[in-house]
Amino acid sequence: MRRLPRWLLFTAFVVVLAVSALSSLAVVTARESFPQTNGGVVVPALNAKATVLRDAYGVPHIYADSPEDLFAAQGYVAAQDRFFEMDFRRHVTSGRLSELFGPDQFETDVYVRTLGWRHTAEQEARQLSGSTKRYLEAYAAGVNAWMDTRSGGELSLEYAVLGLTGKRYQPDPWTVTDSLAWFKAMSWDLSGNRLQETEMATLGATVGAQRAAELWPTYDLENYPPIVGRGAITKGAFDPEASASSPAEVPDPPARDTTAAESDQATTALESIRRIERSLPRLLGDLGSGGLGSNSFVVSGDRTTTGAPLLANDPHLSTSMPSIFGQVGLHCIARDESCPFDVTGFAFSGVPGVIIGHNTDIAWGLTNAYVDTQDLYLERVRGQEVQYGENFEPLTNRTEQVSVSGEPVPRVITVRSTRHGPLLSDVDGQVGRATTDQPAPDGSVIGVSLRWTANDPSTTVESLFGMNKAKNFDEFRAAAKSWGSPSQNLTYADRFGNIGYQLPGDIPIRGKGDGVALNPGWDPSYDWKGMIPYEELPWDLNPPSGYIVTANQPIIGPDYGRHLSASDSSYGWRSQRIESLINSVEQVSPADAESWFADDTLTIASDIVPALLRVRVRDPWVSEGQRVLVGWDYRMESESAAAAYFAVVYKQILIKTFNDELPEDYWPTGGERWYGVLRQLMNDDDNRWWDDVTTPETEKRDDILLAAMTQARKEITSRLSQDPSGWRWGKLHTVELEHQSLGRSGIAPVEMIFNRGPRQVDGAGGVVNAMAFNITSGNYAVTAGPTMRMLVDLDQLDRSRWINQSGVSGHAVHPHYDDQFALWADNRTIEMVSSRTRVQQSAVDELVLQPI
Repeated sequence: MRRLPRWLLFTAFVVVLAVSALSSLAVVTARESFPQTNGGVVVPALNAKATVLRDAYGVPHIYADSPEDLFAAQGYVAAQDRFFEMDFRRHVTSGRLSELFGPDQFETDVYVRTLGWRHTAEQEARQLSGSTKRYLEAYAAGVNAWMDTRSGGELSLEYAVLGLTGKRYQPDPWTVTDSLAWFKAMSWDLSGNRLQETEMATLGATVGAQRAAELWPTYDLENYPPIVGRGAITKGAFDPEASASSPAEVPDPPARDTTAAESDQATTALESIRRIERSLPRLLGDLGSGGLGSNSFVVSGDRTTTGAPLLANDPHLSTSMPSIFGQVGLHCIARDESCPFDVTGFAFSGVPGVIIGHNTDIAWGLTNAYVDTQDLYLERVRGQEVQYGENFEPLTNRTEQVSVSGEPVPRVITVRSTRHGPLLSDVDGQVGRATTDQPAPDGSVIGVSLRWTANDPSTTVESLFGMNKAKNFDEFRAAAKSWGSPSQNLTYADRFGNIGYQLPGDIPIRGKGDGVALNPGWDPSYDWKGMIPYEELPWDLNPPSGYIVTANQPIIGPDYGRHLSASDSSYGWRSQRIESLINSVEQVSPADAESWFADDTLTIASDIVPALLRVRVRDPWVSEGQRVLVGWDYRMESESAAAAYFAVVYKQILIKTFNDELPEDYWPTGGERWYGVLRQLMNDDDNRWWDDVTTPETEKRDDILLAAMTQARKEITSRLSQDPSGWRWGKLHTVELEHQSLGRSGIAPVEMIFNRGPRQVDGAGGVVNAMAFNITSGNYAVTAGPTMRMLVDLDQLDRSRWINQSGVSGHAVHPHYDDQFALWADNRTIEMVSSRTRVQQSAVDELVLQPI
């Protein structure tokens, strides 16, 4: 999110200077909001007593007699630990940031309201089944029970900081819709195909469609297998044992029947949308930067030293303070049909239940599936009508009021939608930018609408509760059927020795259109024809290999018969590396599996480094840097000089190859896709991309590689040292956890309180330890990485391991705000106990929640 205006925190800064000790002030003020973790407290939301046991890291395990009390207690504890994070998230998801931060956030609010996240969540809330509704209402009641006892700075230090500016803010009560709206933000951050559509349209106009397509290389399925390596759709259902009969029918790109003027208007609209998109806070991360992904693997008992399955998962999302996830245990005191929950894992603040974890029978993990669930449509808009077929039909309008801090009267906006979805191109007009588009002879102008599965009400939260209480693979699959958006890869293991995989989610069946190029909205043949039936989605159980790996690679081969994704999935280096690690040992031990979280081998470097070493370098100074790569094992270790030099060379290769022709907003970020682009080019010495169009000469591959090594030698000398013995990857590659709202306030003392780091770390993008960086940022700091790590040992669940990126607390200066950060950065984990006996043994705090 963009920096907050300095005036917002100016008075706070003045007060800080006056007392000359902000950190001391923060400690005193922050302690007002610290959670009570011992003794007893009355919670009106409860029907009976609930108990909260916390270990040395503050991880709460909650015990109750009924699901309603269990989730009410979870809501109370979540608010204790992270209410400001919850409140900030709901302001983002409902388009209400202007209430907190003033008119600077108005455009962001208009964009979110146009997307309609909360509008859809409100529809979902009205459609909930009885038990799911009760659970969500109980959670909200627990949150509100905590809120009712506090105000201002007692809620969290962030409110105290805002209060020092004269702003008095009292949060609204928590609602079911607040919880559901989070899934819309989650879906948005993990559904990035619209970005590819926008980029391909713009770059196609810049360098031509064929050359633009080269920037999304074809996936090598022969050398990098998909997740599901067998099975086919037969008789209307996917069968893992069946043989494929026909390749998927991937639709052709849309025929271009737009005029030159319409194409120009479309490009202008897309650029406007992209600019607004960049201002939106990323609650999970930015797919466009190339850093988001995840690893998960599951190994059957036949291939482990324990004789029972192992399941590992580490989602790669934006680094943040606090971490995106929180650890929790939710335990019915007597697990039976009336209270079926006994689950431990990672939860999202503001959402009841566990997202990733295990119960006493099964374990599961999630990775992003990169399925194509978004399409952009060009629309011919005339006043309050839009063309469809040969006629114009009315737009659907929705009016909303946006409250802005410091303004007595709310601003009124109108969200217009076509049958495909909201008109994203309207946002500029809503924030006061008048359009200069010249209408066509029929009076129409070109707009851009978004068709997205998450704009349709779904039952994802019901799926979540179902997975939390599932006892076997059949029940797990039945629960996954309710999962709507975002579509995810689900890995599975159970205490009976089974391992499995399921792809859930709403995935469209398209008419015409390939899911990448922009669709003409006026042509009905480009409309979606429905969703792929759940029964047809790929799944697997106990594959012959004895393991399943999901690391964002394609889901299944081309003979599957349905179009699942575009070309923005990972290119398989992480998944293939994990497979090679599994196959490198006869039997996988828990220690083996845990160590693989930290694997930092950059396999793609083996396609680049030999070419760099073959380049003839006459300058001894540059040659000295080149020799650092000789004998390098391709590991991105923090102490490695070769890793540091390679990263800088890689950055310079991308800059010198592409920045001369691509618009600045589309310069390479350095993510996994760009590794794929570069690998493809390394075997084509004369490819046009190598030529620097700003010079009269025609450069080839080795010319650019030499120029990149020369510039890299200059850069690394400037950043680190003249002598290569002083080069270390960790000196360049650091991670700092930034507070999502105040972490870039522009006020150094405030940032010092809320941010943590920097710390030197191993890893990089494209490796299992996926500590990604974005080269357009001007440095090599980590922008996304494993937000948590979890290894579940189905032989002895109490022997499982986990770690969080920061800590369980969202309160700055609290001991549990950052007490897992150093362990996480050093690739270490802590015990993940779940049995009542072990939880009790590990407990250092006990809080009894009593009803009235």
